Amino acid sequence: MMINNIIWYIKRLYRKISGSGSKDTWQFRDYLYKELIDLYGKEYFHNKRILEIGPRDGEDSKRLEELNPSEFVLIDLPDKEAINKEWLGDLKSNHKFIQANFLYMSQEDYDSIGKFDLIYFTGVLYHNPEQLRFIQKIYDKLNFGGVVVLESATTRKRKFINENVVEIHHPKSYRNTTTISHLPSKQAILSWLDMVGFKEIFISKSHEKENYNTKNVRLACIAKKNKDDMPSSYYEKDLKENAFIIGGSN
Repeated sequence: MMINNIIWYIKRLYRKISGSGSKDTWQFRDYLYKELIDLYGKEYFHNKRILEIGPRDGEDSKRLEELNPSEFVLIDLPDKEAINKEWLGDLKSNHKFIQANFLYMSQEDYDSIGKFDLIYFTGVLYHNPEQLRFIQKIYDKLNFGGVVVLESATTRKRKFINENVVEIHHPKSYRNTTTISHLPSKQAILSWLDMVGFKEIFISKSHEKENYNTKNVRLACIAKKNKDDMPSSYYEKDLKENAFIIGGSN
């Protein structure tokens, strides 16, 4: 562990001195994108619909453009307008930008954006209190064969890191932020992915390889929606007509 930390700091120092690599302070994001390409190849997403939620600085958006989507939809919060405007004009692909909270879009707006073949969101999930519902909506918005790339902060408490738990900060939010009331463990996020239907899940090594100091407190993964996926339900375990699908409430 000590050696890995030293290697990470040397790489960080080299990038700072030489000016090499991405300007992105979170190097894991570039590594995560490369993992996606290694798994599926660029052609898998060529001329397909891509949704990015919470693009912020546009670093991932520029990478996603390399996939030549048929349509590129970006959704970000209204309070991110200033930072979004700094780079949105540089995008060359056929894109549509929507200022909204994906989780709280009206049903009409939610339906109108259609379904996607790739949904990409890093650093977003933990800013929402209804995280299971968020993941279920992601699953709902994917076509069969579609892929989601998810990255999130997780619990910081050592006693929870290896447990299947959610750390709740209420009434005082985490570090007095206005958006972080729930910090899930890695296993909690993986459990939610399984509950909504994802069975093919790849756990990224991006933090371990590029941002080693955060490898215990952040999770990145890539999951695929397949036709034979079976979402979880309760009361009716065999998914009969009156079954309640987990995360499927309005």
